[in-house]
Amino acid sequence: MEKIATQRGKTIAQVALNYVICKGVIPIPGSRTVTQFKDNVGAMGWQLSKKEILALEEKADKIRGFEGAGFKRTSEKFVGYGVEKWSLD
Repeated sequence: MEKIATQRGKTIAQVALNYVICKGVIPIPGSRTVTQFKDNVGAMGWQLSKKEILALEEKADKIRGFEGAGFKRTSEKFVGYGVEKWSLD
């Protein structure tokens, strides 16, 4: 994340929020300070490339001890009444 943030002139928080947005989720971030608010707003108006998303996911896959946390690459989502298949085209 640091490398992507530096290359794009963004903060790590902005890259993290943008990743979530790129995965089709609408985050509802909180902010207690002006800096946090600016980070939240700075995550909008741009999009990580497919190459950057893949790089983040490949690194995340190598982290041990967090199985079950965060996003898993799958074509299914929980929708309240069960699981359905989906895809982002």
